[in-house]
Amino acid sequence: MEKILLDIALILVATKVGGIISRKLKMPEVLGALLAGVILGPVIFNLVQYDDNIKLLSNLGVIMLMFLAGIETNVEQFKKAGKSSLVIASLGILVPLILGSLSAFLFYRNIIENIFLGVILTATSVSITVETLTELGKLNTRAGINILGAAVIDDILGLVLISVLLAVNNGGGGTSLASTIIGIVLFCLFGILAIVFLPKPINKLTKDLQPGRSMLTFSLAAALIVAFIAEDLGIAAITGAYLCGLLLSQFHHKEYLERNVKAIASGFLSPIFFASVGLEASLVGFDGKVVLITLVMFIVAVIGKVIGCGFGARLFRMSRSESIQIGVGMISRGEVAIITANIGLQNHIITQEVFIPTILVVLLTTIVTPILLKLAFTHKNEMRIETLK
Repeated sequence: MEKILLDIALILVATKVGGIISRKLKMPEVLGALLAGVILGPVIFNLVQYDDNIKLLSNLGVIMLMFLAGIETNVEQFKKAGKSSLVIASLGILVPLILGSLSAFLFYRNIIENIFLGVILTATSVSITVETLTELGKLNTRAGINILGAAVIDDILGLVLISVLLAVNNGGGGTSLASTIIGIVLFCLFGILAIVFLPKPINKLTKDLQPGRSMLTFSLAAALIVAFIAEDLGIAAITGAYLCGLLLSQFHHKEYLERNVKAIASGFLSPIFFASVGLEASLVGFDGKVVLITLVMFIVAVIGKVIGCGFGARLFRMSRSESIQIGVGMISRGEVAIITANIGLQNHIITQEVFIPTILVVLLTTIVTPILLKLAFTHKNEMRIETLK
């Protein structure tokens, strides 16, 4: 017990100091938190180990972060971004899938393994992007809304891809595949209906209530329950938490919830999540081939999302700068890619030789995303992009 208390204290202090230094360098605070995890982890000082306790707090951190993102989202703008988000997400999956699968043939000849490598690269985790956009004050811009919408759709489409590939690899599983897809569809359908129809009756019932701790407790419980249902159906828990946040963003007492959830997330749980990405990095099994695979995967990870999502944004007449912002915002792979790779490893679709580069690509994309987002949203760079011929 004493060790975990010290580990948490070290993480909180290191991420805060890293955030302050990062802000002094005019970079997003989240970048400092990520590098703090690398410094505390096995890559450098090995002071903190990524164990079950850190994993639990990290998972709670990302759930709270996405719940908060949902609360802070402008639902009316989100509704308007529905079609564009769908196209952006679809192209953001298709391009990395094709590029990733084809590039895998440079190293392997197993078709299923190569396609699965492409599937890993389709993943998007916007936890880091959400934090960066919030810091920059760009979460409710057209680019920010489309990033969030596309990321939710990306998660769902990516899950369908994984389910299909697992069924093929296991030699069938048609019934299991069908039930999974039906579960996903029903969850999404009920989620949309809830967001559209529940706010009015909830506001009517609670209009005379004063915001307080009970309201906060029930709201947090609701987020965890919806996250549990999503996870139980095979969808990422963060998707459920985000949808719950979208529902409560239309609540009369939104400001109270936003303020208090932010205190819990930003002050305690989210720093542990950001640090955990760095804590998972390891140099065990690191050799020349792993370096080469990591480099190829990283290039595909960046180019695939920027081209795919950026082109999707351009189809809806968004500006060049907005298209690049959306593409950059979708680069980070985070825990979604790790979960996908772990599924492949457990089902013997991919080898440890692929799993190690996946962790490294997650770390690299997570580090470069806030830096590139900062550059993409700088007014001077926006003007330069718009004047390019």
